[in-house]
Amino acid sequence: MANYLDSGYELETQRQSVDEPTVPFEFSVGFLNGNTLTPDKRVTILPYTVETLTENNIAVRVCRGLGKPLGLIDLDYADAGAVIEDEVRFVYRKSTVLVKLAPFSLEETTLLQDGQIIVSPVPAAQLSPEIIALLQIKGITALSLKLVKNVENGELLDDILHVPEGNWAASAALGDFILSLVFPLLTRSELHSAIIENPTLAQAIYCYKGVMSSL
Repeated sequence: MANYLDSGYELETQRQSVDEPTVPFEFSVGFLNGNTLTPDKRVTILPYTVETLTENNIAVRVCRGLGKPLGLIDLDYADAGAVIEDEVRFVYRKSTVLVKLAPFSLEETTLLQDGQIIVSPVPAAQLSPEIIALLQIKGITALSLKLVKNVENGELLDDILHVPEGNWAASAALGDFILSLVFPLLTRSELHSAIIENPTLAQAIYCYKGVMSSL
C-alpha cells in the first residue's frame, strides 16, 4: 500500500494528468465545511488540492470559509480555480463527489443526489439505519477514510493527522490521500479498473452504488 507521508507529503503520481481523455469539467468535487477529525489541529483542504483537480479538468466547489481554520481566505481557493459557494445546497446539487471531514448527518444525506460519491471519516458501522436506507435508495458510493489501514493494520488516517510537522503538512498529506481515492473513481469507468489503479479503494469503499458491504 502506498505511503502517503512520503515525498514531502505529496502523492507525486497525483500531480500528473490522467492518462485517459476527459471532457473538461465533466466531474465536480465539492468540499464541505465541518471537521470532527482533530479540532485542535484544525486540518482542512489546501488550495493546491484545488489546482490538482482543475488541472485534470475536474471542477471544484468549496463552501465559503472553508480555509478559515488555517488562515486561508476564499480568494486563495478562487485563485486556484475553485467556485466559492455561499449556499451549501448548491455544492450538494452540483458535485459528483462530496468531501467532508465530519460525518454526514441524516439531514445532509437527504440532500445527496442520486449516484453521488461521498468521502468522510465516518466508520460504516456507525451509520444509522435511516442513513443506510438513503444511501441504498439514492445509489450512493461512500468511502470512509478511517477504514484504510497502514502496514501495521492501524488507521492510516491517524498517521496522516498526527505528523509532527504540524497542520500544513497534515493538510497536504490528507488532500493527497483523498485525491488518490477520488481520482480513480472519476477517471475509470469500472470499479475493478479503479481498484487496480489504487488498491486502497477496496478498503475505503463501504457502499458502492447503493450496495452496502458487510458492516
